[in-house]
Amino acid sequence: MKKPKTALSRRQMLKLLGIGAGGALLAACTPAAPAAPAAPAATEAPAAPAPTKAPKPTEAPAAPAGPMTNSTGKVLPEDAAPPEQQVYVTAGQGNPGQFMDISASVYNRAALADVYGVPLTRINKDFELVPGAAKEWKVSEDGLTWTFALRNDIIWSDDTPLTADDFVATFRYMADPKSGYDFTWYYSKGSGNIKNFDEVVAGQVPVEELGVRKGNNDYELIIETSEVTPYLPRLFLFAMPLQAKALAAHGPAYNSNPATCVSCGPFIVKEFSPTRIEVVANPKAADDIKPFLERMIAVPFPDAFQAYQANQLDYATVGNAAQVDAVLNDPQLSAQATPDVGDFRTDYFFFDVTKPPFDNLKFRQALSHLLDRDSIVKFITKPLLARPAYSFLAPGFPAANGEALKEIQRYDPELAKQLYAESGVKVDKLLLQMRGDLEGYFGKEIAQVYADSIKQNLGIEVEVKSVPQKDYMADLLKRGPDGKPDTTIDFGYISYGMDYLDPSNMLTVMKGSDLGGRHTWNNKQYQELLAKAGPMTNIEERTKLYQQAEKLMVEECAFIWCIHRTPVNLWKPYIKGVPMEPGKININRGVAWPNIGAMNGSASEIYIANNVLEYRKSIP
Repeated sequence: MKKPKTALSRRQMLKLLGIGAGGALLAACTPAAPAAPAAPAATEAPAAPAPTKAPKPTEAPAAPAGPMTNSTGKVLPEDAAPPEQQVYVTAGQGNPGQFMDISASVYNRAALADVYGVPLTRINKDFELVPGAAKEWKVSEDGLTWTFALRNDIIWSDDTPLTADDFVATFRYMADPKSGYDFTWYYSKGSGNIKNFDEVVAGQVPVEELGVRKGNNDYELIIETSEVTPYLPRLFLFAMPLQAKALAAHGPAYNSNPATCVSCGPFIVKEFSPTRIEVVANPKAADDIKPFLERMIAVPFPDAFQAYQANQLDYATVGNAAQVDAVLNDPQLSAQATPDVGDFRTDYFFFDVTKPPFDNLKFRQALSHLLDRDSIVKFITKPLLARPAYSFLAPGFPAANGEALKEIQRYDPELAKQLYAESGVKVDKLLLQMRGDLEGYFGKEIAQVYADSIKQNLGIEVEVKSVPQKDYMADLLKRGPDGKPDTTIDFGYISYGMDYLDPSNMLTVMKGSDLGGRHTWNNKQYQELLAKAGPMTNIEERTKLYQQAEKLMVEECAFIWCIHRTPVNLWKPYIKGVPMEPGKININRGVAWPNIGAMNGSASEIYIANNVLEYRKSIP
């Protein structure tokens, strides 16, 4: 492979990969009075017949008593900028989504969504489960009935309390077939397993029979499942409540209109348009939910990376080779760049194993040994943006075991030639179809390098074709009249990232088309291992079963793992707060998945430090 001119030096990589790991922690948050301004210089004596003494310099005014507070009365950290500078600016979209809540829509949300409620549960910066609107929860002995005790101190901005009724209305909206909610699988069988969820979605039973109801009082929420689901609370960081009253009166998009916005979260909508979305601190939020920030603003820019360089944005992402080079060649940007695990996304190749030649295991094995992951990471994505993947679960994800599985699909062209000869397959040309969104993450370059390797070593011509994401997924999931897969994608390139931090979320995607999975690899042993592990409460034994299942999947070579993404974010030095500090999994500075919002509490905890004016000269 020809080495690009932009290859990273060892010094550059050490510099970037060490970003934040040894940085200074935040100063103590004990409030202190701001320093008194310097006294003005003495003025010269006025001209007069007789000389007079110059007046004494004006004494500095006394420092104001007490710490700074923002408009909601929340005490700012001692190194915080004044309230008028407590504004976070991010990039918006020229065509914003219609909704502002994940419970209204997942794929049609606008910038600055999901800060108008308190989810049932949350995660902290280390992906650990912590209370949200539910202060505690318990499960019945049979593992099928969960009782969530809600906080009684959270009120909506119209002064009504957040109660179990709001969560019941939210779940009923998501399951109601009239809603057309775009993330129903999340609570369906095989994932959330909420009782009767699938049946309600299908219109077979009324929403009143959904397994979500109010308990013995307004602050007790009961959720029933159709099977034991020990990870259920982990799903509920997406359970952002919609207010029952506003939902009934204005529909699920009520938070997209400042006139109808009702919030119990840290912010409330002030302006919503294609050119600007602005939200302001919610004074009715509970004390621990109130933000340090006064405002958050999202405005569209033709190039967010350039806008960040021009100090017009507080946050941006690095997504292509030119931007990586710009970061590496700029000491200031290098200091602000922080790679993290994102949503533990893995990019991979796959085969329709029901069709020749991909129904031949040795042929698939041969292809698995022709992917040079190390070169792809070194020369294409750069180590800043990805790690080589030899299995599905990325490092840091529960049950991840990639290092132990590394040899199974290692790059070995000679072994590939041997396996190809043993397979008996004779083929001249293959079509490799890539989901179009991967182009934004070097997809074409990666697919072409793999195609070239197959051509060079096996003599098989491989055509690479990019297909728009919507069309690609429709084809991949297409079913015939008999319910069996009817896809035309025999050899594909795609990606997947987590929705919740449990092995079941990732591994069940590969459970097979006969059980609702996205691919045609239907392996009974794999399915049995997943079925056995899913309801287990013994974490150690559960992990062993999931690792056995992943090893089997890697050995079968129905999927050729390529890269684990490590997306790089740029954060201005004045963005501070506990969520910004290095953590156990993300060892660099910066807010991790799912970025700044209420799901991880970061929207309430970040603030603007008092060095902001060294960078940001104006607020849009």
